[in-house]
Amino acid sequence: MKVNFILPNFARVPSGGPKIMYEYANRLAEKGFDVQIYNCLQTPYIQYSKLKPFFIRKIISILYDNNCPKPKWFEFKKSVKFKFIKSVNNNNIRDADATISTWWSLVETISNLSESKGKKINIIQDYEIWGGSEELINQSFTYKNVKNVAISNFVFNIVKEYDDKVFFIPNAIDNNIFYDTTQINQRPPKSYIMLYSLEERKASDIGVAALIELKKIDPEISVCFFGIPKRDKNLPYWIKYYQNPRDLNKLLNKNRFFISNSIMEGWGLPVHEAMAAGCAVVITEISGHFQFINNNEAIMTYQPRVQEDLLNQLVLLNNKNAEQLKQISITNKKQVKNYNWNTSISYLIKIINSDS
Repeated sequence: MKVNFILPNFARVPSGGPKIMYEYANRLAEKGFDVQIYNCLQTPYIQYSKLKPFFIRKIISILYDNNCPKPKWFEFKKSVKFKFIKSVNNNNIRDADATISTWWSLVETISNLSESKGKKINIIQDYEIWGGSEELINQSFTYKNVKNVAISNFVFNIVKEYDDKVFFIPNAIDNNIFYDTTQINQRPPKSYIMLYSLEERKASDIGVAALIELKKIDPEISVCFFGIPKRDKNLPYWIKYYQNPRDLNKLLNKNRFFISNSIMEGWGLPVHEAMAAGCAVVITEISGHFQFINNNEAIMTYQPRVQEDLLNQLVLLNNKNAEQLKQISITNKKQVKNYNWNTSISYLIKIINSDS
């Protein structure tokens, strides 16, 4: 069977949304599907920089990417194919058994594709109002010839208001990549790790501020950040920074505690990865983190953008004894164990093969 994947842009650096789509594409290829990944250079409603009009983006795709949007940070099966396209239309997309997209502004374009492009599936990874008009995003859930797939209960409950036939396939991670190689009590004491992002919705400034205060309380803490941007010159010297680390699991296993400051998430992939790696975590109490918080007494939460609340939780975590940390680590690993790719890919294949 032939399956097309359509992405709104090319992810040259690691990113959660594209990563999930690459996992689906790769695992379908592993099961014998003929997989083609398309990356758009002219996605509807995206505000491109005036310094990078279409013809510049096209030149970059040819000269820099060799006209092949295959990211270096993800390992693909050899059979997976890649192609840049200007836009989504019948001439640019091959005939297939299914065409799968992600990102709200692509839904209308895939709904307009001919039936020869196969079953249309939209994987919704967040309520993406931070990236577009709320009215248009809600409208993207309503196309009758597109099957909506929500990746979390948070997203599912929103989409269900507009599409009572929406499917639910929870996100997963590769447990052969993210796991504990070092027991939590064998890691450096009082060691903290955090994703650093310039996106406002990630609220990294709150984490930075709370850790600076914690350092005043306990000078023995150690802190490392990882992220996509270059190191911020304003970060304190005692915070180590890893830009696009090649082995994130190794980094996670060098630290006991993981912090997430997001004010909005569809799922929270870094939290998932940290829990699988055996970290104790402090995360914001938001709907997108529900799958980690629900029925899990080991999770420590704080109110989004409330620095004092986060600091209080960090102080509590800092004072946990070895037995408490061991149980937190075990509970967190158990909480995310059931979110596995074998289950998720099986659900997607059922949707692809369904008659309706």
